Amino acid sequence: MKIVCKLLAIVPLLLVCGCHNHYQGDVVKETYIHKYGVPVSATDWNKQGKDGEVVQLQKDGITVKRAYVNGIQHGETTWSFPNSDTIARVETFASGVRTCLRDNYASGTPMQEEHYDCDGFVTKLLRWHEDGTPSAVEIYEHGKLVSGEYRNPLNVIESRVQDGEGLRICRNSEGEVLTKDTIAQGEMVERTNFYSNGDPCSITPYLHGKVHGERLTFYRGGLPKAAEQWLNDQQEGITTLYHNGEKVAEIPFIAGKKHGVELRYRDGSHLVEEVTWCHDAQHGPHKIYVDDDIKTEWYHQGEIVSRPAFERLNPPKIER
Repeated sequence: MKIVCKLLAIVPLLLVCGCHNHYQGDVVKETYIHKYGVPVSATDWNKQGKDGEVVQLQKDGITVKRAYVNGIQHGETTWSFPNSDTIARVETFASGVRTCLRDNYASGTPMQEEHYDCDGFVTKLLRWHEDGTPSAVEIYEHGKLVSGEYRNPLNVIESRVQDGEGLRICRNSEGEVLTKDTIAQGEMVERTNFYSNGDPCSITPYLHGKVHGERLTFYRGGLPKAAEQWLNDQQEGITTLYHNGEKVAEIPFIAGKKHGVELRYRDGSHLVEEVTWCHDAQHGPHKIYVDDDIKTEWYHQGEIVSRPAFERLNPPKIER
């Protein structure tokens, strides 16, 4: 569980201005600066021991500066915001080993900072609100969250994790609550996401970093939207959909794909359709119930066909 465990750090990482891919753009200009501050050619840079700084201008307008000693990254590597001198990200290296990573707000003030041990495990994580007020301090051991302290924009502690147990509250730059995470034995076991008005958006269970169990989603106002069954990060089992508080569908999933017969309802219990799925494509009969009549359509790998065509394309298997 190197760098930051995704289940414990997804919210602050999503808050970074711009996608991480922006930090790996196409280079349109590259400049070499000797350790004494003199620009040199690439050839001279290599001959003189690769000591100093390499400056790259990317196609997206981001400027990257990397510091080297004897050809090994040592010191700070920085990324600017696009077409700006303001620093968006700072990585600190010691003899090629990353020891710290900091992401900044668009204003250039720190947003999040992670410290690493020599094996790449996070040891400490710091977060701030955009005005500089501390937001969170977390201490990790071997990838597990040991302790944490979380503050609201008024600098008041609103939740804690102690000895690997507790509640973590994460807010966005406007101070709105994004998530509430239940931590047990150093891992997140449940995450509640919220709408901007404070209503719950979803409640997701986790087991060892993977979505596992019954995941519930909600409409604004609190009415249920879906009840999903998950197994090791994949939908597995029946997902039930709701509208206006009533059940509208039951969809079977296997290994994250629709597979089996989906049932659709009216008024919460009156069956109106049966849709057959095979690995996320309609495949087989699609029955529509109208009063006492049944209308049946046939699908082969997502395409509507006649019943004779379906039977010709899908001959029964002969057991030997």
